[in-house]
Amino acid sequence: MDSQRISKQQFANNFLKTLPPELSLYILSIVDIESLCAASQTCKNWNNVIENTDYLWKLLCELNCEDWTDVVEDRASGYSWKETLQRNFKHHAIRRKWIRGDFSSFKSYEDLPGRIMCIMDRHQWGQIFEHELSR
Repeated sequence: MDSQRISKQQFANNFLKTLPPELSLYILSIVDIESLCAASQTCKNWNNVIENTDYLWKLLCELNCEDWTDVVEDRASGYSWKETLQRNFKHHAIRRKWIRGDFSSFKSYEDLPGRIMCIMDRHQWGQIFEHELSR
């Protein structure tokens, strides 16, 4: 009975080594960015699997980057999928907040939260202004 508990505990502690690689990658592919980054800090093995599996980072780019212009440019410049996601995720998140109207109702500049700006072209700002006018 104790040996079963130990093996269950060992499995729980390191399922990436215990499960077939395809199943481990599937599990990692369904978590969000924050969870994947936290999982990469769990142990050296998990970090190695996550850091060196471009498929996971490509999938996260596909799920989190709406404007593929920047993604295509970054990939053409030689950035890995992970680096591409790092370069574009915050930018796209900030833009989504502007489009949703998260920054629409502030009375003054002092009321605005930090980190609300990122580099955007006139087309992107045009989209934001169109949404603002329709509110």
